[in-house]
Amino acid sequence: MHKRATYDLAIGRTLKQLHGERKAVRTKIAAALEITELAVTRIEIGEEKLTAGGLVLLLKLFNLSWDEFIGRVEANLPSAEADII
Repeated sequence: MHKRATYDLAIGRTLKQLHGERKAVRTKIAAALEITELAVTRIEIGEEKLTAGGLVLLLKLFNLSWDEFIGRVEANLPSAEADII
């Protein structure tokens, strides 16, 4: 069973993957999510949580559907869970 912290880390890893795949500039991601660049990094490494509003902005920024995003998060769950345990 996945706990909230595992999902938070998996979401951060998904953001990091999108960041790399789309070659998005951190300043652009931070501006789109209305957070600092440091906050982007902290989300990517699981030290900070992405808010619901930030999630909506993230989906718009990367032009992702909810289903595609959730699929990516679920793919990151096993490694996130292993790192938390």
